[in-house]
Amino acid sequence: MAAHISRVVGTDIRQVTKTEFYDCVRSGDLLFCCGHADISKAIEDLTDSPFSHVLMTWLPPDADAWLTIESTFHRGVHVGKLASYVDGYDGDLVLARRPGLSEAEMRKARDAGLRVLDDGYDWMQEVSIVGHRLMKCIPVEIPRREYYCSGLQYWMSLATRYPLRRPGVNYPTPEDLWVDPTVVPVCALRKG
Repeated sequence: MAAHISRVVGTDIRQVTKTEFYDCVRSGDLLFCCGHADISKAIEDLTDSPFSHVLMTWLPPDADAWLTIESTFHRGVHVGKLASYVDGYDGDLVLARRPGLSEAEMRKARDAGLRVLDDGYDWMQEVSIVGHRLMKCIPVEIPRREYYCSGLQYWMSLATRYPLRRPGVNYPTPEDLWVDPTVVPVCALRKG
């Protein structure tokens, strides 16, 4: 199980090179990202976590490039390229796995994500989470089949027999997924 960390450096998570990272990654792994953009830092500060984004890795049959299933502000739910993070992301990356899930369950989770491609990024849900964490009297926006990064990963996990934990009425933050008892750190690609 992954335990709460304040930063990636100084932990016992195995540090790897890009080549070693690609040797470690498997379809269905979760990639936790530590960004340096203002919005990333705000999420990290609010959640007392180094993580501001999370996505799922995927290598389609007969493909030679790793992909991601994720939700981002500008593109909503989409398939991206893992190389965009490994080669172009400005912060540390931590690969994690849910070893209790079978390959069939990981495929179910992936397929759940693929069924909602192009659904919008739920910025209202994310804003309500921030407001609720700052002041408990602010209500949490009810999800409307729109997703932000960790909300999408949680929703995809509902297709498995061991869904990720949902804290209270809210979809989880990247930190909430990181400390889920089924999530195990694999390696870290330090970039900054």
